[in-house]
Parts: sequence; structure tokens; C-alpha cells
Amino acid sequence: MSYVVVSLFTFIAVYLLIPVTKRWAERLGVVDRPNSRKIHSRPIPLSGGLAIYLGTNVTLFLFFDITPLHIALSWGGFILLLIGLVDDWYKSKGQDFPAWAKLIGQVASAALVYMIGIRFFGIRQFWTEEGLYLFPNWLAFIATVIWIVAFVNMINFLDGMDGLAGGITVISSLTLFTIAILRQQADVAVLAVILIGGSLAFLRHNFHPATIFLGDAGSMFLGYAIGVTSLYGAMKSATAVTFLVTILAFGVPFFDTIQVVFARLRAGIPIYHADKRHVHHRLLKTGLTQTQAVLVIYAIGIGFSILSLALYLFSS
Repeated sequence: MSYVVVSLFTFIAVYLLIPVTKRWAERLGVVDRPNSRKIHSRPIPLSGGLAIYLGTNVTLFLFFDITPLHIALSWGGFILLLIGLVDDWYKSKGQDFPAWAKLIGQVASAALVYMIGIRFFGIRQFWTEEGLYLFPNWLAFIATVIWIVAFVNMINFLDGMDGLAGGITVISSLTLFTIAILRQQADVAVLAVILIGGSLAFLRHNFHPATIFLGDAGSMFLGYAIGVTSLYGAMKSATAVTFLVTILAFGVPFFDTIQVVFARLRAGIPIYHADKRHVHHRLLKTGLTQTQAVLVIYAIGIGFSILSLALYLFSS
């Protein structure tokens, strides 16, 4: 099956599922209500992630054999989906879901990835392809968990403006797809185009003015999906180049998370405490509209992706 067909099928599946999940969220009151920190002015359903998760897994199970990558996306993603939906329900009631509970779920989903064989196996010496240093099991586990949990939270942190997290996922997944094609990794390429199709369908409803949000369930699932995909494809036995190529492919969420974490630490507040220190908030303060700010961040994301691909081609 061609990559275009796979992506198109996922697009259609998610596009058709979004109205269903939207009605479900509205009926149960799982909506993001406006407050002093929020940009939107009316309640928005928090069910976009559920549509993306279902559409992604429908595509995988209808058209492809079961692989460790698919198991990770289905079951690990399900763990995060459940925790995220509970978190979204709490938020819709004006309550806070414990951060430690979310972290436990994130670590559990990452541990599942490790147990089914998607993990860091070692690191090659600097810029060469020789001298692979194999990690002991404990170090491979820690590295795998940190990698997955970091991606889960990077996309979760970034999801603060209409069209932002979904658009950056499309740009970064397109970069992953290109690298997978160059490396002849068909399974990674398939998952990348599935994420592209699902995210584009979501963007049709989420670009400003949004009628549906990802919710924590969706942002954590997307972060988990791209973290697992990147680990399976490029980072199982990393070099300095593959590490830098992958970081650049996700440059926007990576560097935004870094600056937000340091800003919150300097302010003496918990790093998981939501505020207006993200790059999109800073762009809005310059006088840009939501759409303009998102397009600027898209352009930055494309720039990072071009640098990532150029570095990969230069080092090949």
C-alpha cells in the first residue's frame, strides 16, 4: 500500500471521528473552559486526541501486520490516552489531576516500549559508525524512559495555541518520513505518514478559530508516538549526528521546553505549572495575532527540519 493511500485513509478516519468525539466531550462536559491564562473565549471540547488515537490504530490494524512498533502505539498510547482523558476531565471541572499520577503513566508507557524491544541499545563513538558501546540493561532502560517521557511532555507543553501542536507534529513527522525513506525503514515511514494524515485531519478543526482541542490525552499521545517512532528509527544506536539530527527535527518543542523549564526554575515554580512563558505567548506579546504567531513558529519548525535533513545528508 502506498504512503499516500495510508496517509489519506488516516486523514479520512480521523476527520470522520472528530465530530463523534466532539459530541461525546460536549455531552460529558469534557471541555476547556476560558480563564485568565487561556487565549480562547468559549468552552472547547478536549477530544481531538481520542479521534487521532482511534484513527491511527484503525489504520494500523486494518492494513498492517502487528509489529512491536504497532503494539507500542496501541497499548502504550492507550495508557496515556486514559490518563490524559482523566486529566482533561479534572481540568474541565476546574480541578488539578496530580502531576505524579501523570508521570507514573508516562513512565509505564515508556517501560512498555522498552519491554517489547524498542530501546536504546548503545551509542557509537562520536561521528563514526564504529566502536558501538552497548548499554547495560539498566542504562538502556533509563535512557529509553527519559527519551519517551521527554517527548510526551515536550508536545504537551507546546500545545497552547490553535493549530500549534498539530502543525509542528506534521512538520516533524514529514522530516522523520524523509529520513526513514533515506534509511529504507518502511515501517517507520508508514507510522510517520499515519501521524501526518491524522494531524492534518485534526488541524482542519483545530486551526484558528479552533472548534476542538487535543487535550492532554492527545498531546501526550502525539508526543509519545513521535518519541517512539524516532527511537525506533534513528536513535536505537545513536551517534552524535543521529542525536543532533533528531533533536533538530523536533527543534521547536525541544528548545521551547528547555527555555520554559529554565524560566520556571528561575521563578521558583514547579516545571509542570502552566504559565505564559512559552514562545507562542511571547510572540503574542509582540502584537502578532494567533494565526501570525503560529505561522511564524511553523516557519521556525521548517527551518529546523531543513537543518536536520541537511546535517543527515552531509554526514551520510
